[in-house]
Amino acid sequence: MRSPADPASGLTGSDPVDANRRLSEEIFSLAFRASPDWITISTLEEGRYLDVNDAFLSITGYRREEVIGRTSLDLGIWVNPADRAEMAKILEQEGRIWNHEVPFRVKSGGILTMLRSAETIAIDGARCIISVSRDITGRKRAEEALRTEKMRMEAAQKELLRQHNGLNQLFKQVAVAKREWEATMDCIADMVLLLDQDGRIKRCNRAVTEFTGKTYREILDEKLEWLMREDEWRPKNRLEHGAEYLHLPTGRWFIVNSYPFRGIEGFEDSWEVVTIHDSTTRKKITEELESKNRALEGAYTELKLTQARVLQQEKMASIGQLAAGVAHEINNPIGFISSNLGTLGKYAARIEEFISHQSGALEALGFAGAIEGVKERRKQLKIDYILEDVAALVRESLEGAERVRKIVQDLKSFSRVNQAETKHASINDCIDSTINIAWNEIKYKASLKKEYGDLPLTKCFPQQLNQVFMNLLVNAAHAIDRQGEITVRTWTENGSILASVSDTGCGIPEELQDRIFEPFFTTKEVGKGTGLGLSIAYDIVKKHNGEITVRSGVGKGTTFTVRIPVVEGR
Repeated sequence: MRSPADPASGLTGSDPVDANRRLSEEIFSLAFRASPDWITISTLEEGRYLDVNDAFLSITGYRREEVIGRTSLDLGIWVNPADRAEMAKILEQEGRIWNHEVPFRVKSGGILTMLRSAETIAIDGARCIISVSRDITGRKRAEEALRTEKMRMEAAQKELLRQHNGLNQLFKQVAVAKREWEATMDCIADMVLLLDQDGRIKRCNRAVTEFTGKTYREILDEKLEWLMREDEWRPKNRLEHGAEYLHLPTGRWFIVNSYPFRGIEGFEDSWEVVTIHDSTTRKKITEELESKNRALEGAYTELKLTQARVLQQEKMASIGQLAAGVAHEINNPIGFISSNLGTLGKYAARIEEFISHQSGALEALGFAGAIEGVKERRKQLKIDYILEDVAALVRESLEGAERVRKIVQDLKSFSRVNQAETKHASINDCIDSTINIAWNEIKYKASLKKEYGDLPLTKCFPQQLNQVFMNLLVNAAHAIDRQGEITVRTWTENGSILASVSDTGCGIPEELQDRIFEPFFTTKEVGKGTGLGLSIAYDIVKKHNGEITVRSGVGKGTTFTVRIPVVEGR
């Protein structure tokens, strides 16, 4: 092929036919170099490369000096060398091959799937192969990933195949008669224009005339702005060589690219080739896929959240069963311990009464010496202190047994979060019950201050509200690094019950406060939080037609406030 820089390719001369032929050859050379598909010319018998375009070098990663004069088998481009032999045999018999999918290996070792077309031509009396290969690796992967979109993608594939057939037709015409490049360009669905240094249209293909409804002669010497009027074409996205536009009258999308038209004698360096590609189908498919991906991501997140909530409910149900069993096992011994302690207290009172009576009897009988001895021995054995302390020990033990019974009762109540029925309950009692359960998390980190208001009973799911308050109390304790204070307040306001949990901890940054109720969002270290606690609490409060808000400052602590309406119906 003649180099565009060859002085022999100049357009000046006395023979207009010869000048047109040379112009056609130069235009073919430009199309050969600028084609996004790889184009190769090789010998038929040995498969030795005579010429390759820039797309071949860009896609395969080889340098031109590594390719020219060598065979595809030398370079290892054929993944299956038998494919090359089979295609050579077909070319020998039929003279051409159309749209064969062939795996090729690039220099880096990667495998690409190429859509290959080839036919034999004669160059200086020798039979050669000229082939066009289009990289369809991405398309093949998309076909695999989008099998559910098969019907829609078939239309896109047919359109792609139609365009590729158009390019094959272009290649066929250029190979047969390079001088008829204008007719070949007319087979391309994209609009192609050649602009001079003033931006005036010097050549265009049939797609331009069909789009504008003007004849070829009417279009010549018009400026590009005549075709792409600002009130009809809106630029949207910048690309490497141009931009993506929306054509307002038709609502279709186009990719407009500009390439310098250089190296041809008789033309200014500022000339350029402009291509306008209709990308509407691809745009719609891409948007539909992005929409489906967003929907799938949302569904997956919801599924994870639902699964986590189910696991949480199952865990709490298991705790409830365990608590019921523990309560049964503890309540029996606690019952007889309390009964025995009560009996022991009565016995101690009788013994004290007997000792007092005995001392009085001895004194009445006049045994003064014996009385003094008994008094001395009573003092040495600290009988009076023992009798007094026994009463205190019995009283404290009875209080401890009652506290154990209350904790077990609160644990059973707290663990029944999946209880379906509502009932009238006191929010103050719910919070007290939760504090009993969470006390082990709180007592080492903070002092607890309770400021309860006089609250009416409200119809609610008390066990679920217990879970809300448990989460707020535990979070408050975790927010305090060392010793701090947690304050729990309740009050009524405008027909609603409000409960707040405040801490003197580290606080929440302002930019994170809008996200703390999102599922799986957590500021804790990996493995120390699931990001579900506040999300579940938010859902529970919403289920009660209420709201939960946060007020926080870094280093100033945090206050969560729960508001639920008072429901009085029975």
